[in-house]
Amino acid sequence: MSCYTGAVARLPALRFVALLLGSSILAQYPLTAAAQTTAASEGDSTDQSQQHLGTIFLTGEGLSLGVSGDAVYETPAPVSAISGADILGRYSGNAQTALRAIPGVFSRQQANQPGIEVNIRGMSGYGRVTAMIDGVPQTFRNIGGHEASGGSMLYVHPELTGGVEVVRGPVSGAHGSGTLTGAANFRTLAIDDVVPEGETRGGMLRLKGGSNGYDQSGMLAYGQRFTGLWGGEGEINVMAAIAHTSQSDYENGDGIVVAGKGASNSPKGGLVKLEVKPNSEHTFAIGTRWYRNQFINSNYNWDIDNRTDTLSWKWRPDNQWISLDLELFHNNEELNYRPGSTGSYTGRRTEDVTKGASLTNNANVDLANGVNLDLTFGASWQQNDFRTYERRGGNHPGTLDKSSLFSEAVFDFGRWSLIGGLRYDRWEVSGTRTAPASEYVERSGGEVLPKIGFSFDVTPEIELYGTYSHTYRPPSSHEVFYANVPFGTGVGSSNNNNLDLKPELAKGVDIGVNWRRDGLFRADDQVRLKVGYFNNRIENYIVNDLQGGVVRWVNTDGTVSSHGVEIEGSYDAGLFYANLGYSDSKTDDVPTGFGTGGGNGEGSIQPDRVATVDFGVRLMDQRLQLGAQYRYVGKGKEAEFFNGWQETASYDLWDLYGSYEISDSVQAFFSVENVTDKTYGYAGSGLNNYRSESGRGRTFIVGMTARF
Repeated sequence: MSCYTGAVARLPALRFVALLLGSSILAQYPLTAAAQTTAASEGDSTDQSQQHLGTIFLTGEGLSLGVSGDAVYETPAPVSAISGADILGRYSGNAQTALRAIPGVFSRQQANQPGIEVNIRGMSGYGRVTAMIDGVPQTFRNIGGHEASGGSMLYVHPELTGGVEVVRGPVSGAHGSGTLTGAANFRTLAIDDVVPEGETRGGMLRLKGGSNGYDQSGMLAYGQRFTGLWGGEGEINVMAAIAHTSQSDYENGDGIVVAGKGASNSPKGGLVKLEVKPNSEHTFAIGTRWYRNQFINSNYNWDIDNRTDTLSWKWRPDNQWISLDLELFHNNEELNYRPGSTGSYTGRRTEDVTKGASLTNNANVDLANGVNLDLTFGASWQQNDFRTYERRGGNHPGTLDKSSLFSEAVFDFGRWSLIGGLRYDRWEVSGTRTAPASEYVERSGGEVLPKIGFSFDVTPEIELYGTYSHTYRPPSSHEVFYANVPFGTGVGSSNNNNLDLKPELAKGVDIGVNWRRDGLFRADDQVRLKVGYFNNRIENYIVNDLQGGVVRWVNTDGTVSSHGVEIEGSYDAGLFYANLGYSDSKTDDVPTGFGTGGGNGEGSIQPDRVATVDFGVRLMDQRLQLGAQYRYVGKGKEAEFFNGWQETASYDLWDLYGSYEISDSVQAFFSVENVTDKTYGYAGSGLNNYRSESGRGRTFIVGMTARF
């Protein structure tokens, strides 16, 4: 196997030269955004880590999970965040690779499926994990052959992703409604990513090209701030961005295009955001984001069209009892199986509509004797309406409504803090049963979910924390109204419905420590470390199984258990740096039903050990950055249809990356994924995908980002 056979030989020479030429030309112009990328706009961890923020508690405020940068190591909870700059550089623009570098987080990654299915602590599928775009839940699903994931997928354009935030375990506020094991929020570009601090207008252009199927990608964004309005206090911020990527089939490490697993797709995306601040108290914001793509999966030509809309109002009066957030959202995702496929489901049309609202208030009050109270409370509602129009197959229409009343109080006594939370989650699933007994049916329930925790500053640099909590997930309409998998235009049978499904209930413990130290070995270095242990027990776990001779979704007996250790940290001395993400967990106590691994139910789990080690240097007054990354994925399990769990082998990979600031406004960058051109199968991809060794071989990407 030649080092240059395949990957390098296929590098589009003309595109490569054009990119370098474009970088050189742009470098000659004094672009008006002349300012090095700030921590706020690009998520630079070095700049952010110099700000000591004290203890930070998650309150679920706004359309985010509320954590980024150095705040990860100052939050007494299992949280993580990855900046847009790191996604672009360390992870070659691949959000799935970035997710897998977060301790306790994985994804179901397939060569021919650009949708992202987030796995946290071994759990995924139909809402066990809440995956969001700018705080809006993404609930799309599709049963499409034996390689179907059995879960919810998120579609976001990689060039428009400004960062990823993750909470493992209980999720505070509106985002925790009906969430079993955690949440992940994909933040899209905002005006602070495009317009440098202190500037009133600015734009950003990014161009990329590569080898081994990574053909080309581009993004253009522009934003403007209008200040001094309405007597001086008012402000209007507006920004827009568009992006396009073109990828073709790639080769594995043996130089073979894996048959039937092609990665060809060309996602297009865009967004528009408007923010109006009439004065210092009120902020109104409206935004829309869209994603369109076509690709081949499960032997059908998919056409995906996703749109996410948000509307919000923030009220920040000079009152310690009031800090109000009103959020409204609507998400619409359509799937079409375009002509050209030969299967009996050609022409399938489904639509997934999710909408909701939340009202949250935060009070931060100084009580007597130096005690501070941070109190968050509110209410939320969301509805997922899944509709089928043509050739539904295993996709069954229905509606799931979730509503919550939630509260969380943090009493800060100085070195000690006590945390108490209580929420009431209510759900209702409704739909029409199919033949032979067609009727409209509703099922509902509710649960009180407590949370208690603490944090303790052992020293000003070391913080201990722990929580005990209950979370739960109601059954989805797909599980309740499952009617088997009829061929062609069939609608299935109501005999496969299970109207008595119970919600899954989890009881979990999290214990951890945060360590923050400046000046460990030298005056200007910084070390950050977060170590946590979790132990979860889940009752009424739902699987697709054979019951009384009929296939349906059922609650399993007994308890599903998981536990593990999660470690992340960094060391930064300016000239050189290192980052670590590591998890050692046992999350394979998940039962398999009749349909597991056959398209009905999750067919893979998080591998036992996952590690990512990243290190590099900054030279030439930190204008040149060179880094290397080692990725290790331990043994895992994939479900085989009719045959339970099958073990998968471990593998490790090396990547290289770097960047050079040509000028204050132009940066060139590169990455090399899988430097050793290793042949491997993606863990968590489904057994057939894994066995086809569909992991990407050596891939080069070069590009540039220009600000103007």
